[in-house]
Amino acid sequence: MSRFVRLATYSVFVLLTISGAAGQGGAPPGGTIVEQTVPSAALKGNLLGDPAQSRVAIYLPPSYRRSPERRYPTLYLLHGYLGSFESFGAQAGTPGYQGMQLATMMDDLIGREIVRDMIVVVPNGRNAYFGSFYTNSSVTGGWEDFIVKELVSWIDANYRTVSNPDGRGVAGHSMGGYGAIMLAMKHPEVFSAVYALSPCCLGLEADLGRDNPAWLKANQLRSKDQLQPKPRSLDEFYPTAFIALSAALSPNPAKAGLYVDLPFEERSGQLVVNEAAYSNWRSKMPLYVVEQYRPNLQKLRGIYLDYGALEQFSHIRVTARAFSGELASRGIAHTFEVYANGDHENRIRERLETRVLRFFSEVLRGS
Repeated sequence: MSRFVRLATYSVFVLLTISGAAGQGGAPPGGTIVEQTVPSAALKGNLLGDPAQSRVAIYLPPSYRRSPERRYPTLYLLHGYLGSFESFGAQAGTPGYQGMQLATMMDDLIGREIVRDMIVVVPNGRNAYFGSFYTNSSVTGGWEDFIVKELVSWIDANYRTVSNPDGRGVAGHSMGGYGAIMLAMKHPEVFSAVYALSPCCLGLEADLGRDNPAWLKANQLRSKDQLQPKPRSLDEFYPTAFIALSAALSPNPAKAGLYVDLPFEERSGQLVVNEAAYSNWRSKMPLYVVEQYRPNLQKLRGIYLDYGALEQFSHIRVTARAFSGELASRGIAHTFEVYANGDHENRIRERLETRVLRFFSEVLRGS
């Protein structure tokens, strides 16, 4: 075989090899999920014995490695009560709501040019009471400060973000929806847009009100061992959730046991309003503080809230609509939607794909 023939044969072999490799794996590499542990001075010394650090999952889009000069808008995505960042499929191999995997979903939407390239940060908001509500508390720790001061600064320092509010948004489901609204209301210098999916705890109404008999059961709880990490019914869920909410909204470090004051106390077999705790709850619930934070709300570039028509928690149905009304009466632009056939959890993946991620893709600014 002549040298020319050998070279020609080798060249054909190389071309076929490259072609075969492209056919098998020629698609551009996908995005990645990075898990980190972020230290926190704000969480240090909490009375629940939780660590002074928090895990966080970070999605980096496919172009992140290929474009070293590019900076990206960032979405902070907050999970609900009893959940963790695995709820959104932010841990490889662990499916989230409706089987979702965050990286796969983002890669698909970006690849089809439905959403822009962005970083998605999913922090852990779970504590010993199964939910922090992303609120500063003398009992559970400074969860608000952790998110808006420590975590945002840490992400901006370690990843190529658009490090100003126009490039940051916050969203969440249920407890995370409450947290997202409060964080955006209080910190427009950090976040410029908010989306709340089925946000809980916007006001002390309906099933959060005094008529719920679960308050009597909550008054009988004395230690963490009595809380239900995996409630099998709403009857088991409410008392545990009421303790967690009280630890966030009306903490009492001097009260032995669970370190909480409840907004409704049992006296002679009857529930009566505990005025101090009740007032504390109202001061930290979005429905009652719209006027207080009106200038901040007017600075936001986008506000979106929703709930499903089949929502199981009656206070969500009542207070989300009332919150929208409070915004509208003050001329604060926002979108409010009740979506058909949705309950508290059954369409979270669909909402993320068709509403949430597209919303932030439109309102956040890139580099």
